[in-house]
Amino acid sequence: MNVHAHISNMPAQEQRKHLNELVRLAERHWAACEDNASRLEEGRSIIMAEMKINLVAEKLAKSMSAAEDIARASEQWKQYVRKMHDARRETNDARAEWRALERDYFGAVADEKGEQQQMRLAR
Repeated sequence: MNVHAHISNMPAQEQRKHLNELVRLAERHWAACEDNASRLEEGRSIIMAEMKINLVAEKLAKSMSAAEDIARASEQWKQYVRKMHDARRETNDARAEWRALERDYFGAVADEKGEQQQMRLAR
């Protein structure tokens, strides 16, 4: 995302304020993604326990150990694991976007301070 192309005609102070808001929103998006991924990761053991209990209760497995093997080979488990990994990848992508925006923000702050210093020296 090239943020500078969209805001290059804004005054420096407005650019900084705009980038600051984008950083805030990106951090909130990352936090939501992190929460979702963590919940899925925590839920993994609950899903497995439920699957094992159901397989034994329905007499589709003779033991919990056998039920776990059956559960791990099931399409339901594979889909859950894919969903969990996709959520973690989305979280990592959101963190990368947040950090890129932070770099843009701090670059804009440094540019603005540099311009202010140049103006002071020119007086």
